[in-house]
Amino acid sequence: MLTLTPREGAAPKVFGPAPHGQGSQISPIMLQEELWGRMRALPYVYMAPTLVSVPHARALFLPEGVGTGPAEAFQRGREWAHIHPHHDGSLHLTLPKEAEEEVINAGWGVHHPVQAVTLVYGPRSYAELETVWKIVHFSYRYAVGMK
Repeated sequence: MLTLTPREGAAPKVFGPAPHGQGSQISPIMLQEELWGRMRALPYVYMAPTLVSVPHARALFLPEGVGTGPAEAFQRGREWAHIHPHHDGSLHLTLPKEAEEEVINAGWGVHHPVQAVTLVYGPRSYAELETVWKIVHFSYRYAVGMK
């Protein structure tokens, strides 16, 4: 699986379910942008307006015919992940059940109260960025059908 190091400190405040996001311990904008740059550079992904999140959330999709991930790997259409606006900094993505349980148990996120997605907390440091990136990359691999 992911083999995550536990997240340090108390969990941030989370609000929702609609919208669902992070209300404290907001990720510095430079870390949000570093994460977004890595996300949009993944092979075959394209950016488009989100089909499920708030205005100004940035979403990533896979084109039809790319990858063999299950239907559960996508939020709506071919959207597999989105990052919330700078005032929030968290992201929603899809994970297999076992991976989501690991993310939650290690303190890196929570399950969405209504949708079948995981809210992953925005990174507060470069060390946390590496862990969040590991989770994002696992989600991407799930969507494209890589084991």
